Amino acid sequence: MPGTVPDIQVLQASVDPEDQSEFRILVDRKFVKYLTIDPGLYDVGDMCFGPSLISMLPPLPPGDWNKGHISHNTPNGRPHFSRVTKAQLPGVTNLWHPLQIDHLELYVGQKLRSNVYEATCPRFNSTIIAKFARFAWETPQLDAETFAYQWIENHQIGPKFLGHLSEEGRVIGFIIERITDCRHATPEDLSLCQLTLLRLHKLGIKHGDINKHNFLIHDRKATLIDFDNSTRYNDAKTLDEEFRALQEELRDTSGRGGRIVESDAA
Repeated sequence: MPGTVPDIQVLQASVDPEDQSEFRILVDRKFVKYLTIDPGLYDVGDMCFGPSLISMLPPLPPGDWNKGHISHNTPNGRPHFSRVTKAQLPGVTNLWHPLQIDHLELYVGQKLRSNVYEATCPRFNSTIIAKFARFAWETPQLDAETFAYQWIENHQIGPKFLGHLSEEGRVIGFIIERITDCRHATPEDLSLCQLTLLRLHKLGIKHGDINKHNFLIHDRKATLIDFDNSTRYNDAKTLDEEFRALQEELRDTSGRGGRIVESDAA
């Protein structure tokens, strides 16, 4: 209907006070669009608070588009859409699991990291974990991690891979089981962590980031997570170096690899 104001929800935001900021928005609860906003158009605080940003956005252009750029309008100095395009967005390529779930089927809950959320879905009886590319530049990491989960499938190394997560037909991430009643590893858990890391190394895979927050301790075992830096290696020396570094990683007190929560426009 002409003149109808669209329902807009800010899903994710990457706000930079000195450079372009990026936003993933949902329009009319169906269509995902990606906005790039030039620096200096809006206050950083407003961009970090979804309702404020939505109230200040120029009217969404009509038509079938998924990427929009907001700049200064030279004649009046107000923000306006300088261009919109229908882009072929990148997606995860290794679709090895039979199940594919659309992101609109999820009820997103607590944010664990910038692109990792607890979620529920009618297809599952318990809370799951969703990890996905918020923006195109995050897709290669999700693609690499999807490969890693295929390599470790049924080897009791990481959480159970439950399926691919899609957005308007393209795959942007995955869902895995949520490990309950767990904690991050401590130096006292060295032997449990070594057992899990050895299983990974026996498959010829280097994890790439064995900080203590990537080992979840539960049920007298260690489960590895975050495989976006994992690679296959035939070099035993490389794998041995990672194994020998584990003890020091568990002793680290810097907080590296801990839970990261960015300011989402919510």
